[in-house]
Amino acid sequence: MRLQAELPEPACNPGEAIVQPARLLISPADVAAAGLGDCANGPPFEGVLGSQYVGVVKKVNLPADSSPLLAARASWVGKRIVGSPTLSCGSCDLCRHGLAIHCRSRKVLGVFERDGCFADAFSAPLLSLAQAPASVSDEKAVFAHVLSSALHALNMLRGQQASFITVLGDGVLALLTAQALARMNKSVRLLSSHQDRQKLCEKWGIKHRALEEPGRRQDQDVVVDCTGSSAGLRLALQLVRPRGIVLLKSPLGLAPFAPGRPLPEVAPGGPWSQPIDLTPAVANEIQIVGSRDGPIPDALRLLSEDAIDVLSLVTKRCKFEETPAAMKAAATGDHLAILIEM
Repeated sequence: MRLQAELPEPACNPGEAIVQPARLLISPADVAAAGLGDCANGPPFEGVLGSQYVGVVKKVNLPADSSPLLAARASWVGKRIVGSPTLSCGSCDLCRHGLAIHCRSRKVLGVFERDGCFADAFSAPLLSLAQAPASVSDEKAVFAHVLSSALHALNMLRGQQASFITVLGDGVLALLTAQALARMNKSVRLLSSHQDRQKLCEKWGIKHRALEEPGRRQDQDVVVDCTGSSAGLRLALQLVRPRGIVLLKSPLGLAPFAPGRPLPEVAPGGPWSQPIDLTPAVANEIQIVGSRDGPIPDALRLLSEDAIDVLSLVTKRCKFEETPAAMKAAATGDHLAILIEM
C-alpha cells in the first residue's frame, strides 16, 4: 500500500494542478483497489491509492493555447477545491458530446492508471476540479463526489415523484441516495441490515426497515440498489413491480470499464461473482438502468445549504500516517465513513 509521503512531488503536466489535500475520505473503491475486503475482485492497484479529497491548489500549469474555461482557472492557486476521480481525455467522441464521465480512455485516481490522492501532494487535471465554497467545511466538502453520485439518482428519477421507491444498501452511497431521493418523495424507504444505519434514517425522518422484513410482493415502482452485488440485484427484482425500474448504483462505480475495452474477469468470491437469473427482468419487462456520477457543483450547493447531512456518516477519524490501518478497518465493513486528516 503506497502513500506518496515516500515519493517525490508529482509532475504538473500542461492543463493540470498540484493539489495539497486537507481531508481524505476512504471509499469502497479505495479498499478494493488495495486488494482488501470482500469488494476486491482483482489484483491490487500498483500505485498511490486514494480517490476522494478536498485540498488546496498549490500550482497550475496552463499551456499558451488554453481554452477560456481552462485559462480562467489560473487564479485557483491557493483556492480550496474538490474533484472527480474520473479523469477524461477531452478529445474522444464521448467527451466531445458531453459524456466525459464515459471517456473512452478515462483514468481513475488511485484506481486505474493514475496515482491517487493519499499523498502529501498529487496532480489532477484542472477541468476535473471544482471550487469549494467557504461555507462548506473540509469535513463536508470531502463528501462532494459521493454526494454527486447520490444526486444523479435523483436527477434520473425526476419523473417518479409519486412513486414507491426503495433504496437497498448499508453504506455511505445508500444513505446519501436515500437522503437525496427523500427530498423529492417522502415515501422513499431504506432497507438495511445494520441497526445503526436505520437509526440515522430515524434522525433524518426517512422510512426504513430491516433488509429481510418486507415481503417480496413486486409492488415498488423503483428500487435503487446501492449494494453493488448480485444478491442486491436479485432482491431488487423481487421487490420491483412489472415494468418498474431497477436503478443500479454501486460503491465500486469507479471501476474502469471504459467503452471499447474488454471487460475484465471477475475474481471468484467477488461481489458480482454469484450467478443470478435475469428471467424476471424479461418476464416482468423491468428496466435495469445504471447510474454513476453527477455534477459536483450541485453537491457543493446542497452542502453549503446544509440540505444534506454528511457529518453523521463519519465513524472514524485518523491521521495520514495511520492510513494503512484505517484502510484495513474500512475493509471490515464496521465503519461508515473514515476521514483522514492531513
